Formats: sequence, structure tokens, C-alpha cells
Amino acid sequence: MKKVTRRNLICVVVAFVVVIGVLLSFFSKKDIGTCTKYKCDVKNFRLSTTINISKEGENFAKIKGNILKFITDPLTMYDSNERKIAYAGDTYHFIAQDSHSIYVNDESLIEMVGRFKLFGEAYDIYDENQNKIAKVTFNFFNTKGKMYDTEGNLIADYNSFLLFKDFNVRISDKCDLNEKAVLMIFCSYYSDQAADAKASSN
Repeated sequence: MKKVTRRNLICVVVAFVVVIGVLLSFFSKKDIGTCTKYKCDVKNFRLSTTINISKEGENFAKIKGNILKFITDPLTMYDSNERKIAYAGDTYHFIAQDSHSIYVNDESLIEMVGRFKLFGEAYDIYDENQNKIAKVTFNFFNTKGKMYDTEGNLIADYNSFLLFKDFNVRISDKCDLNEKAVLMIFCSYYSDQAADAKASSN
């Protein structure tokens, strides 16, 4: 009996440590240095993706999807005066996630190309000259994403809570990418995984 009790106690302690470790991984954020913080408020009960973005507590932009698109959901970013300031078009992929051409102020800035990743999601980021300039990876739970430059430096990240739609973005002062393009990358990812979740539930 004593051996069984001791074994059960060890199992409980190990399970507790694992649970604590998983919870800490959800709540902990890697040091990114001096950065700008954005809160992305995902609106519920909308026919297409709608995200209100605040920058350091101030209204910054709104992102809307296209209700007429059934397979993909291209996103458009608007400023406070409803002027279009950025756009992310979709190219559908059956193995990797969608790829997106991202435009800011009607200029093609970057290409976000979905790559196959067994657990989670991954994208390579290319400039208009098809030079790889960054990569982005997301965990299996859709709660954490990290953007690295070509030298492996963390330049932006994405954080949300499990089962919640809203997410936060931090962009490092060392990030050379346009802030609107970075936000479109993370919002396009959110739109991709939200569409996947809706399709699987149906």
C-alpha cells in the first residue's frame, strides 16, 4: 500500500508540475526590449473578420474582412476616418496556411508565405524583391506567435489567452518592417486560424 501511495503521490506531483509549466508558458512573455504595444479587439457575431486595434491605449485602426469571399477572407485596414491604409490579399493553399500579399498605402510591401508545420503554423516573409526578410511561427494552441528577422532576433510577437479571440501584439523598436504590415501579418494569421476553426466545427 505504501508503494502504491508513494507512486500516486509522485504522479500527482509530476502532473502538477506539468500543468504549472503549461500555464506559465501561456502567461510568460519573452523580453523583446523597447517596443510598441497594440491591443487587437476581435468583434464577435460579425459575418466577416472585424478587429479594432489600439496603439498604446489610443485608437489606431480597424481591420475588416470581405463578407463576399467564402473560401478566403482578404483583410483591409482602415484608419479612424475610414480610409483604406493597408490590404492583405489571399492565395489559398491546401497543405500550408494561406499566403498573403500585403499592401500598405497601395504599395506592395511584403509577401507572407505559409509553410507546412506539423504542430502550429509558420510563415516566411519576403520583400517586394523576393528576399526573405523574416519568419513567423505560432504554437499549436494559437496563443503565441513570434516574428524573427534573418539574424534570429525577436522583432515582434503575438499573445492571446486560450479560448479567447482578442490578442496583443508587440513590435520591437528594432523591427525594420512597417508597423501596419506587421499588424496585417498577425491579423491575417488570426483570420486564417479562425476560418479553419469554423470550417472544422461545421
